[in-house]
Amino acid sequence: MVRIILFLIAVAALAWGVIWVTDNPGDVSLNWGGWQIETSAGVLAGGVVMLTIVAALVYRFWLFLTRAPGQIGSAYRERRSRKGYKALTKGMVAVAAGDAEESRRQVQRADGLLGEPPLTLLLKAQSAQLNGDEKAAETFFTTMLEEPEMEFLGLRGLLNQAIKRGDDVAALELARRAQALKPKSEWLAETLFDLEARAGTWVAAEDALKHMGKLTGPSKGETKHAQAIVALGQSLEAEKAGDPTKSMKLAEKAVSLDTSLTAAAKRLAKIYIHRGHTKKAQGTVEKAWGLSPHPDLVELYYTACKVDNPFDKVKAMEALTSHKPGHFEGHIALAEAALEAELWGQARTHLGAVMEAGHETRKVFSLMAALEEQEHGDANQARHWLARAAVADADSAWVCADCGYVQADWSAHCSKCNGFDTMHWTVPQGLHMLSHQHETPLLLTSKT
Repeated sequence: MVRIILFLIAVAALAWGVIWVTDNPGDVSLNWGGWQIETSAGVLAGGVVMLTIVAALVYRFWLFLTRAPGQIGSAYRERRSRKGYKALTKGMVAVAAGDAEESRRQVQRADGLLGEPPLTLLLKAQSAQLNGDEKAAETFFTTMLEEPEMEFLGLRGLLNQAIKRGDDVAALELARRAQALKPKSEWLAETLFDLEARAGTWVAAEDALKHMGKLTGPSKGETKHAQAIVALGQSLEAEKAGDPTKSMKLAEKAVSLDTSLTAAAKRLAKIYIHRGHTKKAQGTVEKAWGLSPHPDLVELYYTACKVDNPFDKVKAMEALTSHKPGHFEGHIALAEAALEAELWGQARTHLGAVMEAGHETRKVFSLMAALEEQEHGDANQARHWLARAAVADADSAWVCADCGYVQADWSAHCSKCNGFDTMHWTVPQGLHMLSHQHETPLLLTSKT
């Protein structure tokens, strides 16, 4: 509305000016270069206006001629850029879809169109990985480290490659460097903790665990369990460093954080026994049994109670199993003690309770075979139970929840897949116990 009013005012002013010049034509005389020009003021004003218009048109044409090449080049580059980004997008989609050939074709097209390595390096690396060329992928990831905006992506790619090929030393160095760039990355915090724990750098692992807890906010129980494993690792380090007092305190810390961690309870009980604190050792084993009964605790309890007489072992086992009444591990332990003491009735009762509960394993049937032979001298019945043992379920063992690997002793990491805290005491499904005679020593085992 305002523009219309201003336009009308301008038209009115122009009309008034034209009328005024018409009513007052005046005379203009110009003598220049031998020329005598006589005209009216109105004609002169019109000539000036026309000359101004012509000059403006010439100037605009000159600007068009000088700017046209740049505008044409800019339009060309913009068109190439659009095509390049489109190829980049298609390449990312191809990588996500697992289409190696399409990803390679699109990355070549995007690289040629864009001519900006930082934008295409990641796609090149992922395409190379998809095509199985890890060496080329490593080259691209390494090149990314030279670009500040791409450095973290390059470190992540190299880190994943190092983990994949099992190079924990390189992976740990890369993870520490990456965290310095992105300290709030949750997946990196978890990876760094796992690598620190795997390397046995338990003090650094403790710091990494605290940082991870701030970012991911795991449940209180999960935090304490992980802290217990870290403290157990630190206890082993202290023992190797020749500091038994610190080793004991750290073992006590591990048990206080998670009493159900059998490896920690075993270690603390052994330390107490070695130091002559048998009552403390008994209490440690009893608390651990009450939360998570385990056959490894049986012999420790006998040692803590200083019993070697078969009848005393039965009494000791009755005391221990009272902390978790009715558990099948308790029945098996009592059956073994009763067999040693030749208390056939008690042994049969406890083995019967185990089988009624559905825990018909090789060990249970083997104990039944021993009972028949020792009590009655019945070789036929013994063979019957041994035959059943041969086809029965395996006994409980430490089984990796990630890869299903079975091992005789607990460790912080699976001996096969290196998964952290994946070993659980359970019955293997369709697996056989594997020999560790040629295994690399475990990072943290319950034997120590």
